Amino acid sequence: METTLLRMDACAAIAEHRDAAGLPVLLDALADPDWRVRYAAIVALGDLGDPRAAEPLLALLRAEAREPLFTQPPLEGGGDAGATLVHPVAFPADTTEATKEAWRRRGRLLQAGCLALANLGTPSAPLLELLHDLATDQKRDYMVRAAACKALGQLACPASLPVLEEATRDEEWCTATEARKAVAAITRPIEPIQRTWEHEPQH
Repeated sequence: METTLLRMDACAAIAEHRDAAGLPVLLDALADPDWRVRYAAIVALGDLGDPRAAEPLLALLRAEAREPLFTQPPLEGGGDAGATLVHPVAFPADTTEATKEAWRRRGRLLQAGCLALANLGTPSAPLLELLHDLATDQKRDYMVRAAACKALGQLACPASLPVLEEATRDEEWCTATEARKAVAAITRPIEPIQRTWEHEPQH
């Protein structure tokens, strides 16, 4: 775990120092065997904001979206913050540890990836298609759906409005709230820029 933390810290340091030369290091870290390092690289790439990371990040999100899906584990006292339903865990008896680990990471990587790609500001058609799917897929963890809605609001493409309108009716509060905020961000009228000299006193 110590080696994992060191690699995670290295990713964070590249973004913290705005080190554009460290982009190849972060891109390589997207293939790290430890999903925690991949998570740190995703976050760092979003913070760095280099649009060259868009395609590799999208490829990673697509791969994560194809991982097996399972229901939420039971929690004492209720579900996650914002959830209205509690779902029991549903691992088949022959589920391998590798598959369980894929389940543990999937929400975290997808959530971080949605937000990182939104920070890059490159709303390609494939990215929007993936975000639309994640925003409304009820099999996804709520944090993934909410992050997808937030990312769509940040990218502010009018084509996303039907999807976001649907997401405003999500039974989970966080997702519905992020969807409403995203709809407002896309439909908000652009304030006209006032030229300062129009209001300056005449001499």
